[in-house]
Amino acid sequence: MRSFAILMAGTVMTAAVPAWAGEEPLYQPAPAWVAEATLPEVKSGPPVLVLDDQQRIDQGRLWSYTDRAIRIDNPQMMTALGTLQAGWLPDKGDLIVHRVAILRDGQQIDLLEGGSRFEVLRRERRLEQRMLDGAFTATMSIPGMRVGDVLRVSYSVTKSDQVLDEEVQTMSPLLGDPFQAKFARVRYSWPGDATVQWRAGQGAEVREFKLDDSFSAVEVMLPLPKAPDMPDDAPVRYRMPALLQAGTFADWAEVSRVMAPHYGTEGAIAPGSPVAAEVRKIEQAHQGKIERAVAALRLVQDEIAYLMNGLNGGNYKPQAPAETWEFRYGDCKAKSLLLLAMLRELGIEAEAVLVASQTGDGVPGMLPMAGVFDHVIVRATIDGTDYWLDGTTSGASMATVMVVPPFHHALPLRMDGADLMPLAPRPQQALDVDSRVTLDQRAGLDVPQLFEGEWTVAGGVAGILRGLIGQGTEEQLRDVARAFVAEQMGDVQVFDTAITFDPDTNTARVQAKGLMTSAWKWERGRGKRGFDLPTAGFTFQPDRTRAAWRDIPVAIDGPYSARAAVTALLPDGSDAYRIEGKSAIDETIASIQLHRNATLDRNTLTIVDSTRWPGGEISPDVARTERSKATRFGSTELNLVAPATVPRRSDLANMTDRRRYAPIEAAYQTLIEADPEDTDAIRNRLTFRLGTYDRLGALEDINAIIEREPSAEHYLQRSYIHAQLARMDEALSDAEAAWELAPNIAATGQRAELLRYFDRAEESIGLLQEQGGNADEQRTLSLQIGDLEAQLGRKEEGLARIDEMLTQRPGDPDLMNAKCWYQAIWNYRTEDMLETCTQAVESANWSPAALDSRAMAYHRLGRNADALKDLEAALAANPDLSAALLMRGVVKRELGDQSGRDDIRKALFMSPAIERAYKLYGIKLN
Repeated sequence: MRSFAILMAGTVMTAAVPAWAGEEPLYQPAPAWVAEATLPEVKSGPPVLVLDDQQRIDQGRLWSYTDRAIRIDNPQMMTALGTLQAGWLPDKGDLIVHRVAILRDGQQIDLLEGGSRFEVLRRERRLEQRMLDGAFTATMSIPGMRVGDVLRVSYSVTKSDQVLDEEVQTMSPLLGDPFQAKFARVRYSWPGDATVQWRAGQGAEVREFKLDDSFSAVEVMLPLPKAPDMPDDAPVRYRMPALLQAGTFADWAEVSRVMAPHYGTEGAIAPGSPVAAEVRKIEQAHQGKIERAVAALRLVQDEIAYLMNGLNGGNYKPQAPAETWEFRYGDCKAKSLLLLAMLRELGIEAEAVLVASQTGDGVPGMLPMAGVFDHVIVRATIDGTDYWLDGTTSGASMATVMVVPPFHHALPLRMDGADLMPLAPRPQQALDVDSRVTLDQRAGLDVPQLFEGEWTVAGGVAGILRGLIGQGTEEQLRDVARAFVAEQMGDVQVFDTAITFDPDTNTARVQAKGLMTSAWKWERGRGKRGFDLPTAGFTFQPDRTRAAWRDIPVAIDGPYSARAAVTALLPDGSDAYRIEGKSAIDETIASIQLHRNATLDRNTLTIVDSTRWPGGEISPDVARTERSKATRFGSTELNLVAPATVPRRSDLANMTDRRRYAPIEAAYQTLIEADPEDTDAIRNRLTFRLGTYDRLGALEDINAIIEREPSAEHYLQRSYIHAQLARMDEALSDAEAAWELAPNIAATGQRAELLRYFDRAEESIGLLQEQGGNADEQRTLSLQIGDLEAQLGRKEEGLARIDEMLTQRPGDPDLMNAKCWYQAIWNYRTEDMLETCTQAVESANWSPAALDSRAMAYHRLGRNADALKDLEAALAANPDLSAALLMRGVVKRELGDQSGRDDIRKALFMSPAIERAYKLYGIKLN
């Protein structure tokens, strides 16, 4: 929805009378030709009471009249509309203020009569975008406005464009539903004998009539009906907002003729001038015309900074090539004219062309006028091939010069006029991004992976990176490289970077080494990972199911091309890996090229994957055929599947030789040394060390973190580590320190859990009972209290707590599992225990936690064979579940399988603290 402030300040900007005609606003009555809108007398409904735009074309001038009346319904609107703004181009016309008034209780308060005036700001509004448009802005703070008032503002902007001479053009958006107003219209008028064309967008009902004997008019009442829904992949012309356009141009050829004189190059490069010297350098360094054209384009791209200069009629008029070279800045017009002059001096056939960078495919359906274009480039023709050269971009090279920009249509500027010409897409020769990445996962699939990558980029991105080299500090370049790699690979920790530029190919190269989280996902003990490849996620499923959409073409993204070469180094010592999905692709679907070749050689996976998107569009008939082809083709997804025997962290839990982790440790050390005060790197190593059971190393890291950031969270983490190391006094001390800093549920729960091992379970219960929290937190507290009550011999009280919660949430899987676990570990009320446990397993979809609980119940009932089945299933799904591993050892031992001792030993290495808990439950581990 448009803001009310925009509606109030909606000024039409075009051009006006003599240069710098109106540097100060004028205060005059509305012109006689304006048909003033009657203010509706309403106090409810849409706050926009009047939105009236009237424009008159007469004698080479456009006069735009704006009338707004808005009811101030709330304090937010009063703030938004408390300062009015109106803009105009003083070298092209005037800002004429007719009325600023407040209507209150049937009375009009004339603010202009009371002495209020607009203040003129000369600040360039878009200077941060390198644009000097010459616009002035006038502002006025509205005094005394109240909620319930109606603010009414009327003003005009005149415009005569120096470049267009006597030609006039205008266009207005036609607002549609959901916009609402009591009265809204757009009206254009012009002398009856003038040659004026007009055109209205889809859905507009236009009234064409005579204002009097000498003026004709068209009028559209707003809002329009809601625009028909369009598919997101429809070409832009189907999704453009409705416009009313009017202009004096007869056709595109006339637009071309009017603009062409400003792009003449005769005498533009004076003999012996600096630009002439540059032309001679190019001639001497390059032989072929295309090589010379690329050299000239690179010179304009690299040596001339972009600055849009709209001053002194410059919205359409380019500055002279000599000025552009002297100033070393220019906009698209100036850059194109300089390039055009150089190309012609080099004997290359070339001409300037107008393009619409955002709405190019909609241009043929618009009224012929210069205003539909927003960009100028150069068309060079060499050996019968058209090259579209844009001096405002960067990265020109022999590899990229063939690229056709996605502008769809261009208007050549010729003295004898020209019609629109299409820009047909063609295959790219260069890759926008060419990457090589090695993923080193030899330390394990469930630990962080090392990576080394190299990305070669062409075109505009290469130009941006080149500009940073030599200008930014080393730290800034590292930050840029890290951001680039993160965009390519996701969340990464980069410890070595480099950005270089190759002037011969005009490409930039980013190199990086780092660490990233393992991409492997585990389900029922089997590992699988995908890869972020150029072809990944490709689909072609245009929706043309609605009858109204059946004949709408499909827009194709591009031009864009990318290739990725990925090598994954995998752990030894297991059965064969396998590729799941398409290992080879060589397809073209809807003009999009897809290629892939993936090979697996023992423990090394190699993938080369590329895609090319040409841009343009395809017809509805072709789209239907290509959609069927895409459906038959299926998914481009590629996964690598690990064998069931691949070593996991848990398999290596009791190893003392950590040499396999040495490269990862070295990477973390490099990250930490690069910025010793950055705790993120230390925190990441802490997580890695805990995950690989290096608790002493983790203790070193958490000590370093607490030294820098002594937070409750960090004290709790150290408390956990101390508990695993059987340093119970230190663990309790840290938990109490955390509680002192933040007496929340986490800190209270940790204190209570530790106190139970100091024969202070009653004190633990008291702590927990004092703690507040939401419903979920209260349930967690109640379960912990019940566990402590059972330890104190009050098992019925603890079970009653769970049963009470189940009456409020019957069948809740977590509570059912909690009840099963409670009865099993405390060996209490075993007669109905198994029924509860089976319900918990089924309601939790056979989760590892529920299976582990039921296994404990089976063990209590002496059904160790059944317990073993549940434990095997739980560990297959989650081999890191140390409690299940411990119980599997106990069960195996009781079944006479002495390998159970290894399970117990391994489980206690993974989580030493569980030994204390299981002794409380009466489970014998020796």
